Amino acid sequence: MDILKKNKGKILEFIGYFVVMLPMFFCIYYSVPASDDFAAAIRVNGGNVFAQSVHRGFSMWADWGGRWLSQIVQMLINPLNSHEHLGHKYGIYMIVVFIITTILTIYGLKAIVGRVLGRTSKYINAVTFLIMALLYSTYYYSECFNWYIGAMVYPIPVALAFVTIGAMIYYNECPDKKKRYYILMIVAGIFPATIETCDVLLGITYLYYIYYLNWNERKSECIKQKIKHTLPLLLYIALGVSCVFSPGNFARREYYHLQPNFVRSLIQTVIDIVVRLQDLLVDHPLAVVILMILVVLGIISNKDMEKPKAVIETAVLFVIITFGAMLPYIYGRDFRNTYLDIRMEYILDYCIEIGLALMCIYLGQWLSFKFSINLSGKERVGVVAAILMFTYVSLIQNYAYLNIVQIDILRNRALIQESYNFWDGVMLEIENSEEEDVVIHREKQLNWTRYFFEMGLTDGERFAVDPSIVYDKEFIMPNVYYGKNSITLIYDK
Repeated sequence: MDILKKNKGKILEFIGYFVVMLPMFFCIYYSVPASDDFAAAIRVNGGNVFAQSVHRGFSMWADWGGRWLSQIVQMLINPLNSHEHLGHKYGIYMIVVFIITTILTIYGLKAIVGRVLGRTSKYINAVTFLIMALLYSTYYYSECFNWYIGAMVYPIPVALAFVTIGAMIYYNECPDKKKRYYILMIVAGIFPATIETCDVLLGITYLYYIYYLNWNERKSECIKQKIKHTLPLLLYIALGVSCVFSPGNFARREYYHLQPNFVRSLIQTVIDIVVRLQDLLVDHPLAVVILMILVVLGIISNKDMEKPKAVIETAVLFVIITFGAMLPYIYGRDFRNTYLDIRMEYILDYCIEIGLALMCIYLGQWLSFKFSINLSGKERVGVVAAILMFTYVSLIQNYAYLNIVQIDILRNRALIQESYNFWDGVMLEIENSEEEDVVIHREKQLNWTRYFFEMGLTDGERFAVDPSIVYDKEFIMPNVYYGKNSITLIYDK
């Protein structure tokens, strides 16, 4: 019993995360290999796994995209490398990836929240949990959570970027462990630095935490220390340049005959941010409730009623990070409307929601400072009652709670399972077929759900990629993976 009492906070925290993530585990469990997973698997007769992976990475870098390190790692640890029917093993693999990325994200978020609240604040864990609940209950990203290649390009580098930022913060705050955090922000930063959406994030946060906050120390330190503190930034820049300015990025733009315009892309980025922000605040009342709670926690945490620090700098930082993540993508793809791939919605939502959450904490601290509010006794009861009333009116009375990700997953569980059985059955039929040109017939196409990422075969399309090709610009490559001349799926209705 003493152990339970001493660890009451940790137990409640674990239960909270478990409740949030359990329906997502269910959803991810019913995942199937899809799209680029097949192209990124090793070839049975292709030789050494490491050699194949390096060849793929630099072939893609030269011909199609700049994420060379991700391409190498994708093939090295691809669950499809076993070349056996995975069934639910694929989903279990993706659950493990999801858990790891969640833990890494929490690590970085706690460091960031600790800087806002103060390292000794007892509200760090609660605020971090609320931010994670905000991220996981508002939207669902099947292209990131259910798809191996999507996870390798988005959640994994983003999670490692959070670890890198956490290391930057602790490097400043823990002088006795500087060596440990210095190494960590280099090692953890390598992978995300080769992903274009993380480049500005790493560069600007390093400049802020290592240089801006310690400018006098940086100016007066010896040459050896100057070189030491410049090295991680130069590494991030070099790896970012190797990604963004790769021959493959230019080849891809030329292939699609794109003619991007910087000003047009900048305006489109602003529009995308505004539209997404509006959708979050208007159509997702639970997000608003969480943000309101964060304002209250900001008030309660500021017992000394001090003026919050670094508010403007933090806001500017998040604006730069958001534009730095989205603008290169929108410019590179020459998008001219508000459409975004689900995986890019993931990036944009993380920028917006985490930035909003921190600003709500700052708002609460400022209200406490400006109006000498501490929310004790009856005031706290009144605020809780007001939030509960708002929750009832906005979430329960109009059934908006049904759109919360965790609840919506449970509502769509039958379709999720049906979708898995459908596509897993398609793969089994391909694997067991003795034909070189496999034709699969199904009665009809299933309804789409955002909680499932389909294999990628389309009605009547013949997938017959040359096995000597590393990556095909038009078609996914299941026929190469399964050793078939072609694969065709036909819906009879």
